[in-house]
Amino acid sequence: MSDLPTLDDAENAVEKATGLIPWLADPKECDNCGTFCEADTQYVGHQAAYTDVWVCPNEDCRSRYYRNRE
Repeated sequence: MSDLPTLDDAENAVEKATGLIPWLADPKECDNCGTFCEADTQYVGHQAAYTDVWVCPNEDCRSRYYRNRE
């Protein structure tokens, strides 16, 4: 019976899982509404090019952020 997970294991599962996929970027949290954004590639008119962006999935917000900017 000692192989069964405990309640403490379940509470700490998220902390233990971080870093399992190091190349997967953490999603950006929208500055306007707090929703986690989705990764996308969209045409940016003032750059006249397709650019990697974070897009807020919230229909009322739809904010867009550049992914490769510090």
